[in-house]
Amino acid sequence: MAKAFAVLLRLTSLIPKRKDLLLAAFLSASIPLFAQFNIDEAQDEDNYYDDSFIRLENFIYYPNVRTVMLHPKGWPLSPPFIQLDDPESFLELHFDILDSSLGNFMYSLIHCDHDWQQSELDPQEYINGPPEDFLNEYDYSRNTYQKYIHYTLQIPNFNMRITRSGNYVLKVFDSDTKALVLTRRFCVTEDILNVDVKVKQATMVKQRYSHQEIDFTIASNGYDLTNPYQDLHVVILQNHSWANPLTGLDPRFVKQNVLDYDYDGPNAMEGGNEFRILDIKNTRFTGMGVEKVTYGGGENHAYLEADKSRLSQAYLQNRDINGWFFIQNDLFGGEGHVSADYVTAHFSLRQQQALRDGDVYVYGALTDWKIKQEAKMTFNQVALQYESSLYIKQGIYNYIYAFVKDGQIEPDFTRFEGSHFQTENEYSVLVYHRQLGWDYDRLLRITTVTFPQRD
Repeated sequence: MAKAFAVLLRLTSLIPKRKDLLLAAFLSASIPLFAQFNIDEAQDEDNYYDDSFIRLENFIYYPNVRTVMLHPKGWPLSPPFIQLDDPESFLELHFDILDSSLGNFMYSLIHCDHDWQQSELDPQEYINGPPEDFLNEYDYSRNTYQKYIHYTLQIPNFNMRITRSGNYVLKVFDSDTKALVLTRRFCVTEDILNVDVKVKQATMVKQRYSHQEIDFTIASNGYDLTNPYQDLHVVILQNHSWANPLTGLDPRFVKQNVLDYDYDGPNAMEGGNEFRILDIKNTRFTGMGVEKVTYGGGENHAYLEADKSRLSQAYLQNRDINGWFFIQNDLFGGEGHVSADYVTAHFSLRQQQALRDGDVYVYGALTDWKIKQEAKMTFNQVALQYESSLYIKQGIYNYIYAFVKDGQIEPDFTRFEGSHFQTENEYSVLVYHRQLGWDYDRLLRITTVTFPQRD
């Protein structure tokens, strides 16, 4: 209804002399529809920027929720992918509440299509167990200046088991007020196809030194792929981040039971650069990327070494963790979930003068792969550098600097980091299929490879 009215307003602007007649005709024809119109749906777009609006993405709704991690059990740097009906395949959710008050939290799962729109399945069709359950595993921080409560959850579990493959959103909310706490994406695969992935330097001349090309084939292995050009959807993720997925690829050709995706150009992604490293596992010593650590105002402060633009620099191999982080405290045996403290990390980026065409942000998993206001940098005219600070938990972090041009939404990662075809990246190819007559997308395979392979 709202979209129809917007179209009508557009028409009235094009035909101003008929404005009154068009409005009258629209209202007279739609009066019966208003009685059935869902007001909540009409307000969805308006409420998107309200914290009560559920986003089917990785999002934090409480300002005191920090350090959210969702990963396979025991593997904090691995993507949140699990295999259907595998009794050894679990995910762990970890997050902190910076408060001494114990929350009464519950969680639920939302099944989504390949494009992260909520599917038509009811919870009982993809969950064996109750649609909602309490989050009961928690512990209090120990030996830290910042007091917090650490919550954990295992998915699937004894009470709630997953019966369908596909995309899922884990939702945590307050059981008393129904207020949202956080949402996190994860994927459940059946792994019944064979996907052979090969990554190489881009073929196109204009992309050759900055992009990486992802070629792959899909073998059906006896599975019926009747109409792959319509029913099959492929998504390519770089470093298992949903911030910039590559979608919309169709098979270049089909030969017997093999679908070929060996393109020149459409399947290429910027290689980027190796991520910068911040090591704050130990607040008594300076780790990698840290110039000094001080204590003041009841908290630790880590001042990072001043960074410089790498746009015009040649590629330099540097071991990283592909933009992610893991939590650790060296002072207490490495157990970080309840013994790691929070530190204010101060970032600085050398720049001779302030940019006039946009803003600079700290970016990576530490900002949820989003452009966040709290990570925006300000220019220090005395020190001639951009500066920002983030309140983060002890551990090892990767980050880069993102530039957002005025009037645009998409960030530019090459402005300060450059892009090289030699950069080490991890690529995941996800294959979805909707069978004829089915009302959801099955996730048939996830294949992950690293390029280039290094010892």
